[in-house]
Amino acid sequence: MPENTGSNEVRQLRVVVEAADYEAAVTLYRDVLGLRPEAAFAGEGDARVVILDAGRATLELANPAQRAMIDSVEVGRPVSPHIRLAFEVDDTTTATDALVGAGAELVAPPTRTPWNSLNSRLETPGDLQITLFQELGGPRTRNASRGDVPFALVDVFGDAPLTGNPLAIVDLTDWDQPVDESWYPTVARELNQSETTFILPGRDGAVRELRSFTAGGVEVFGAGHNALGAWWWLLDSGRLTHTEPGTEIIQRIGGRNLPVVVRDDGQLDMRQTAPRFGAYADPDLVARAVGLGRDDISEVLAPQVVDTGANHLMVILRDGGALAAATPDKPALIAVAESVAAQGVYLAWLDGTEPRPTAHARFFNPGVGLDEDPATGSAAGPLAALLHRHELLDADEELVIVQGETMGRRSTIRATVGRDNVVTVAGRGFVTVRGSIHPPGPVRP
Repeated sequence: MPENTGSNEVRQLRVVVEAADYEAAVTLYRDVLGLRPEAAFAGEGDARVVILDAGRATLELANPAQRAMIDSVEVGRPVSPHIRLAFEVDDTTTATDALVGAGAELVAPPTRTPWNSLNSRLETPGDLQITLFQELGGPRTRNASRGDVPFALVDVFGDAPLTGNPLAIVDLTDWDQPVDESWYPTVARELNQSETTFILPGRDGAVRELRSFTAGGVEVFGAGHNALGAWWWLLDSGRLTHTEPGTEIIQRIGGRNLPVVVRDDGQLDMRQTAPRFGAYADPDLVARAVGLGRDDISEVLAPQVVDTGANHLMVILRDGGALAAATPDKPALIAVAESVAAQGVYLAWLDGTEPRPTAHARFFNPGVGLDEDPATGSAAGPLAALLHRHELLDADEELVIVQGETMGRRSTIRATVGRDNVVTVAGRGFVTVRGSIHPPGPVRP
């Protein structure tokens, strides 16, 4: 190979990019990604340029087969232009979140590569496609070598700390080893909350993927307090940096990509799937299963299964006294739910004395080991959908749902049905416990 000797040795690699939205490009690369300004100039006719120091520069030359292989690993399909930039960062996940929050378009979320790096792909101002990569294996980046996996308890839909529905969260975003499937339900049983949510690296266009298990070790797929609490933890702990009102974050749960939106009042909006209306249940059987009389159940709205991500049986009661008096017979309630292919049973009473639509509710799901739940976002959406279908809730009108009162853990959930029939639930949380949990490993009897 010939050596490069003499005065023609290259001293610097500079990539020159024309960006139509100059300010957006400067903000993204200088302020968000952290490239240090080296020089800036202005000329006639509003001509402007800034030179940003990106650290060590290298020129990577690849043949078409190599380019196709990298696309397959990082994105899963051919997307690379002829020229692509790559930036090495300390934390791919944090840097990716920051760039998306600043206006970059996510092409593929952080993915661990076969050569032990964490890579993401983005489209940025200036029509540049970039890769962010984090070399794994160093002491700063490998949680596996330290054995610490972040753990938290979040009181979801609470009005204050120690109210609402406590959710256990285990953050596996930075865990770089395979996880045995038996570990998830085992940890959920150990933590013994109504649900435990495991946060995984995003894929298929999502920022994160969530998996949730009940205390009985059953995996559930609805987007309720199990999902909203996980996003509250990620934002509250600074693991996601883009928190401006209106910011939309894509989550993957139950094989679906659904958006979560930061509201201007600090709460989170979480979109559920379009409502599906299922079977009706026999009111007499339902009444006996919850320890009430037939007359306690509304004659206007018969008990019906509604699904906006999880199929629950909606039971509308005539008054608040019946709601407080309900005493479920577990075997009978399980039989009723199974007869209409419902996961749980949601009792609700519409309070006509409130200035805006308000419901008080209780949720039972003994089939998965959940006797009663203090807040159930996956049932709040179906309730709003049912009321909207029967013209008891206008499009875009907010339904306030109060739950958990009889358990001493008052919760407030807000649900709406948009004019496009999209169901959204909203609420907030309080992080009450932070720590670490024993790292994933084989579960032995």
